[in-house]
Amino acid sequence: MWWGNGMTNETLTTALRFANAGIVAVPVSQDGSKRPGLSSWKQYQESAPTPEEIVSWFSAPQDGVGVITGTISGNLEMLELEGRAVSEKMHLEIAEICNGSGLGDLWQKLNSSYVEATPSGGLHWLYKVEGDVPGNTKLARRPGENGGVDVLAETRGEGGFCITAPSGGKCHPSGGAWQMLRGSIETIATFSRQERDALHDVFRMFDAMPKPESVALEVAKRSDGALTAGDDYNARTTWDQILQPLGWKKAYTQGEKTAWTRPGKDFGVSATTNYQGTDKLMVFSTSTAFDSERSYDKFGALVHLKYGGDFKKAATALREQGYGQSNELRPLAVESFDLSEEQIAEIAESSSWKPIALSDYYDGLFQEVKANILTRTDGKSLIYAGKVHSFYGESESGKSWVAQIATAELLRADKKVIYIDFESDPQDIVKRLKSLGVSRANLLQYLTYIRPETARQVDDPYWDAIIAPDSASLIVIDGVTESLTMWGAQTVDNDDITKWMRQFPRKVAKESGAAVVLIDHITKNADTRGRFAIGGQAKLATIDGAAYIVEPIEVLSPGRVGSLTLRVTKDRIGDVRASAGMYRKSDRTQEAAVFTIDSTRPQMQYVIGAPTSEDELNERTEFKKLSEMAGFIHHNPGCSRRELNEGVKGDKGLIGERLETLEKNGYIENKGSATKSSLWITSAGMDKYDLVNAKISYIGGVNE
Repeated sequence: MWWGNGMTNETLTTALRFANAGIVAVPVSQDGSKRPGLSSWKQYQESAPTPEEIVSWFSAPQDGVGVITGTISGNLEMLELEGRAVSEKMHLEIAEICNGSGLGDLWQKLNSSYVEATPSGGLHWLYKVEGDVPGNTKLARRPGENGGVDVLAETRGEGGFCITAPSGGKCHPSGGAWQMLRGSIETIATFSRQERDALHDVFRMFDAMPKPESVALEVAKRSDGALTAGDDYNARTTWDQILQPLGWKKAYTQGEKTAWTRPGKDFGVSATTNYQGTDKLMVFSTSTAFDSERSYDKFGALVHLKYGGDFKKAATALREQGYGQSNELRPLAVESFDLSEEQIAEIAESSSWKPIALSDYYDGLFQEVKANILTRTDGKSLIYAGKVHSFYGESESGKSWVAQIATAELLRADKKVIYIDFESDPQDIVKRLKSLGVSRANLLQYLTYIRPETARQVDDPYWDAIIAPDSASLIVIDGVTESLTMWGAQTVDNDDITKWMRQFPRKVAKESGAAVVLIDHITKNADTRGRFAIGGQAKLATIDGAAYIVEPIEVLSPGRVGSLTLRVTKDRIGDVRASAGMYRKSDRTQEAAVFTIDSTRPQMQYVIGAPTSEDELNERTEFKKLSEMAGFIHHNPGCSRRELNEGVKGDKGLIGERLETLEKNGYIENKGSATKSSLWITSAGMDKYDLVNAKISYIGGVNE
């Protein structure tokens, strides 16, 4: 056992100490999923276990103990600062802000209550709250590297669960331990709701997710070169001039960043200005003239405070005061309709026809989307976050393997994947992911596998979970034809395909922010298949990421080293094509990557190589031609040179040169005479070209 027999008694003792403090403690799952180890643990959110139940749970060896937060544990709440935040010294900045804004005593009280370190280097604080505790809440987040969201600070409240010290071993994928730093179970403090909210507001200061603007400035258009009254006001006004006359007080200042205390309050942080370097006001408190959890620029604050949200009225008043240029604004077309100001404002806030501000795009401030999943050996990637992709090919071409390799890479990196499977089964998927090195803990914790039998239903909570923001980094839809049929769509009807794409893959990608991969089939006839999967051409037209055709080079099967090439047929963004290989005129594709998959051992190995160079392509072509000749001789032992010339297609002079190469290297043997040849394959030739496993057959001289 990870920590020795002595720790078993310690977990039992800890659970009983929690119970004595009115806190429900339960065992932890031993699979690294960080979940309770009881299949029916939720019943203990409403009814506390008896001492006898606790003893029975922990009498057997256990690697950990956790607590249920919320009402059942005396309004217990856990506040967590993630390891990534601690590594960036965020806890030290929080301490400085608390000490500088009148919250020093509360910060000291929090750190004297119960503090533990997590295996990932994060911090847990346990405390109780006077009054009801809300559910789990994310206090601070920021955009992640792979198009997702990184959580920095969050809570576990009503209905929540968290692992506590002295847990470790099988409780965490890393095998690390939770360790007490300060306080104890017996010193867990109780905070008033006001005190707890004041501390949470400090943590919220570090939220870096884009916030909705209070006033839709796009309600008016800007003429080229004109300075708007709003921009001019933003540049010439300070937040001190706006907030201090209203009774706001500075709670803490660091450089150009300022934390503010609202009017009528003596301590704490109610809002910040310029905390993310945007010169915006972000309000946390619900007891002010501003809307909470929204950001304001100075002009937006003025419109909200003084002009009741009337953008035109505010702009007109500012121009009369000398702000901006007289020709800077042109009203939207909606103003030509007989609409009230309220209706116009509602349209401006929610309409998808609202004009998009282009200045950031023109000025190069908009971050271009880059492929970041399925990375080749040269560092270039093949899949874009938030976009829809397609892998299609003939049966057993390896298209599912490509998607599952992408799945395995993300699971091993602790990233979430949703696999929606219309064709296979969980046994096959799990077997493949195990062979790709995905641990049991990571598979159970980060993979969601769905095998739907019907189209999505209205108000289905499981569908809502799929399209929830940050639900996954990758969502695979395996079986486009089955999915279309389930939706009542025809695979050859472009209107049906377009509607399905908007309702399913595109919606999933847009709402969740995940990369979406479709796995589809292709017609066997290379002359009629075109550049897209079987069915209507809208399958390719509606892809907003990249589409790939998968072509096998060497057969993929257990006990062999196989390979395939991924050729890009469409790349809406262009990042993939920029690093793709040679252009194939016949279908307007480029090689994007070469996958080599070694299935000769239990732990599968693979390499995602860069596109084949021209020299490598020539070498591959030459090997194929030599293999064809060797295969013909293998299937026609004792054949003559004339029969070889007639049976193998190609330039006769080159056939002669290749025959000399095969003889010179000992791959074939001429058992006949100079005038009457008799060609035979050698054992070296069989090994070189693997003719038995390749199952090469010839009908009329054509390699099937």
